[in-house]
Amino acid sequence: MQLKASTDYGMRAILYLAAQGDTCSSKDIAEDMSIPRDYLIQLAQLLRNAGIIEARPGKHGGYRLAKDASEISVLEIIKALDEDSKRATREKRNARKGGEMVDNIKQTYNLIEESMDAYLSSLTIDMLLGCVQDESSSRQYLSDRLKQESQRLVAGN
Repeated sequence: MQLKASTDYGMRAILYLAAQGDTCSSKDIAEDMSIPRDYLIQLAQLLRNAGIIEARPGKHGGYRLAKDASEISVLEIIKALDEDSKRATREKRNARKGGEMVDNIKQTYNLIEESMDAYLSSLTIDMLLGCVQDESSSRQYLSDRLKQESQRLVAGN
């Protein structure tokens, strides 16, 4: 799956801030993470509005995480950067009239979204950074998380 540019850049910026653990300038983030600086500033506004990052003005200002990396899920970041377009798509889909087949397809698609949301909400930024530190078990760890979320979804929790 290929992420949209906004999601890709936003995830890179958040991971960078989490790894640095301090306030970082937009210039440093943009250069180190290969993100166009003007675009980073636009994305940072969305992330700030969602309460994921804080912006500090001034000469020694920049961005930092608004909360601990263990409290920020991948899904939260994706929603902060993509919610407007998802909402519009969902409204269009729900407004269409259709027969039983169309309703079944909508229900199936909603199940796909629900499954992806469950998994992505279970992955936090600190977990992902931890996976990088222990590369030998990172795929196993992510696989285990997927199994756990699948079981939780089936149980209806």
